[in-house]
Amino acid sequence: MKIIAIIAQKGGSGKTTLSVHLAVCATRQNIRTVLIDLDPQGSAYDWNESRAEGNKLDTIKASPGQLAALLRQARAAGADLVIVDTAPHSDSAAAIAAQLADLVLIPCRPARFDLKAISSTAQITSLTKTLAAVVINAAPRGRLAEEARAALQQQGTIVIEPILHHRAAYSHAVIDGRSVHEYEPDGKAAAEIDNFFACVRRMLNI
Repeated sequence: MKIIAIIAQKGGSGKTTLSVHLAVCATRQNIRTVLIDLDPQGSAYDWNESRAEGNKLDTIKASPGQLAALLRQARAAGADLVIVDTAPHSDSAAAIAAQLADLVLIPCRPARFDLKAISSTAQITSLTKTLAAVVINAAPRGRLAEEARAALQQQGTIVIEPILHHRAAYSHAVIDGRSVHEYEPDGKAAAEIDNFFACVRRMLNI
């Protein structure tokens, strides 16, 4: 079983959107996936509750202190992948999730303040010695995303190759509990998520 923690100390990075889309993408590829929502706002859990009964994912709303036990239960139940969505501005929850994860994904918009906020998350993953990679998310058209990638890589930060762009499909899909694969299966957003998850699978040997 592999564990991915989605951690971003800055709000508005697209952390939950990334979490639910990874979970749907993995499930569509017959990977037994559990989504654990540690954010007190419970956005990922609420999104799953709004899905049609036959399409609901294995999603749990929990506190950071419950995470280790839930991971043991998931492993015993035969899960292949666990995705942990964490709360922003919570060093303690992020540290617990990072310590238990095989991979930390750090979603980040290609903007100055977002790029600066990465350092606090990077400090957590360096302490836990967990493999971590930045996801450039909600990127606008133009060169900004590639400039952000270059700046991060100069600092020695691992950046996931596929870039996730700012697309209306992401917002439209999650409104009623869908993913972009369900909203627009042949669209550019769905192709982005497929490429992104293929990269993650290679990193984790899933």
